[in-house]
Amino acid sequence: MNYQLFSPFFTKVIMLLIALLCIVLASFGISAPFFYIVFIGIVFPVAISMRIHRLNETGTALTLTESSHWIVYIHGFPAEEQREVLKNPCFWSTERVKQFFVRGLAGKVILQLACIALLVNEYFRSTPGSGQDLLAAGVLFFILFSISKNFWTMYLLATDKWQCESLTTTSGSLWYQGFLCKGNRRVTLFSRLV
Repeated sequence: MNYQLFSPFFTKVIMLLIALLCIVLASFGISAPFFYIVFIGIVFPVAISMRIHRLNETGTALTLTESSHWIVYIHGFPAEEQREVLKNPCFWSTERVKQFFVRGLAGKVILQLACIALLVNEYFRSTPGSGQDLLAAGVLFFILFSISKNFWTMYLLATDKWQCESLTTTSGSLWYQGFLCKGNRRVTLFSRLV
């Protein structure tokens, strides 16, 4: 049984620290990290999950979920909760797996480029010598690092340096899911997307 004492947005201390850092940066006139957190961290994963759900309803994708049981404290009273966590989705062909993840990563890169455009706009509107140079450079480095990981994943997909695993359901239908090799372990393409 897992226990949850805080809001789902602050279950990890690192998320709380990132939220506080975004507030501090916004007070210095740099709101691009807040835009990044909202759109890349919240809106984009929800949109991808909704898309996978729609594909699952039409029968062109198979969603694999994992159940976890939690005890959530609501106003001090324990309440048992069961959550379904979306794992790696499966598609009817290897080309469809590749197409879905390349398109998803391209959409994520476009949002990240919009964050960079917002950061550049905020930087040029700032007063010279205000100390935003180092803050903006740090934020730019973080976003460029994230974009480079997405471009690397897209490169691995384009050059077929990813693994595809077949899965046969109990009804006999054949589905495919994608993985990347990272050292001795395999990483799901879905975890690299969201």
